[in-house]
Amino acid sequence: MANPRVLLISSQHLFGESMETILRAEKEVELIGPWNLGDKDICERLIEVSPSVIVIADEDLQSEVAAELTKTIIEQRPEISVIRTALNENVFRIFSTHTLPARGEDLLESIRTCITRTNETPKADEP
Repeated sequence: MANPRVLLISSQHLFGESMETILRAEKEVELIGPWNLGDKDICERLIEVSPSVIVIADEDLQSEVAAELTKTIIEQRPEISVIRTALNENVFRIFSTHTLPARGEDLLESIRTCITRTNETPKADEP
């Protein structure tokens, strides 16, 4: 079975590089990106890369750009979980149409949880 694909989207070059370093060190995932949060065609490009989980790293967890992107992704691709993190808070926010446990986790554990839930849920075209 292929490794789950994690798409990293970042607004800050330095923050994105730090997140990329963490994710590239994880052998159990295939990292896509980082993509720039300001890119206008992110949702269209999702079809090409088929990520299992998306991580959005922004300088502010209350960012309107990140919030709007998260909303659009969840509406268009409900099978994909979105994890948002920011420089101004020491938390991860998980947005998903799946029920996930509410507990403190690190980034890699959050990604694994999202992937597990995605793999357990039948796709819309499956019986």
